[in-house]
Amino acid sequence: MKKLMFLLIFTVVSITLSIHVHAATIVTDGLVSYWTFDLHDVNDGIAKDVWGENDATIKGNPKIVDGHLRQGLKFHGTGDYVILDTLSNFQSRIGASSFEFWVKTSYDKRNTLFKVIEVLCEGDQHWTDKGWGIHLNASIQAPNFHNRPDNIPQRGGEIIHRDERILVEYAEKREKGCGHSARSSRVLISDDKWHHIVYMYNWYVDEFGRGRDEKVIYIDTIRKSLGRGTSINLPQNEPFTQPVFLGAINDNGKARRYFRGIFDEVRVYDRMLTDEEVIQNFQSGIGLRVEPNQKLPTVWGALKARH
Repeated sequence: MKKLMFLLIFTVVSITLSIHVHAATIVTDGLVSYWTFDLHDVNDGIAKDVWGENDATIKGNPKIVDGHLRQGLKFHGTGDYVILDTLSNFQSRIGASSFEFWVKTSYDKRNTLFKVIEVLCEGDQHWTDKGWGIHLNASIQAPNFHNRPDNIPQRGGEIIHRDERILVEYAEKREKGCGHSARSSRVLISDDKWHHIVYMYNWYVDEFGRGRDEKVIYIDTIRKSLGRGTSINLPQNEPFTQPVFLGAINDNGKARRYFRGIFDEVRVYDRMLTDEEVIQNFQSGIGLRVEPNQKLPTVWGALKARH
């Protein structure tokens, strides 16, 4: 009898520990919007924002399929995307922000995760647009200046297909011309497996009055720095007039470069997450739900009733 009770207690403790690790909810401090793409959170072409008030509009005919947590939204690369209307000001202001999502794809060509571009910047640096975005299997190709009369090299260039790369780009309108940054890193995630991506950006002013920025991306909790910048002149952080497209490029209101794969658990924060918080969200098996925690008293009660 004692051995049986010991075994039962050991079993309950083991269940408690496993549930505690897997049942941790996601971080909510600084959370602005959260789209689960679960079956009960999608209705009549609208994806509910389960935390904020920024419901998203679904375009095309993406399918609700098995996701990383419960269900996700599958894009077929032929007109499927989601409009995040209220995020057009994301990163166009001084301050910090984080964009987090789970993604699964086997498509190894250029795949747009999300992007917004708009008004062509004036001045010599006419190769870039105001906007930002993330692409899979893409890189920057230096522009060809041989046909230019002045033949002056400049930063930036055309986004091209390149295997096993993730490209983060950001362009903004400055006092003179445009400011543009892009970083392409080698990463293999087009393998038909789920991957957790968190992109963070911070714009702040240091004690000397200089503008500084920091860009970081986490891929399955592995931190990759995308560089830091310093500028005497602060950028003109004007809100974008176009919404962000999830799963496509928003080219002045027209969608192109459609994504192939599945999105799930898309979240936006108004600050940068810490290493520990990224790990917490990565390990969370319930999102905001608490059902697993509620099951433990039921299990313990059943064990006591039997003895």
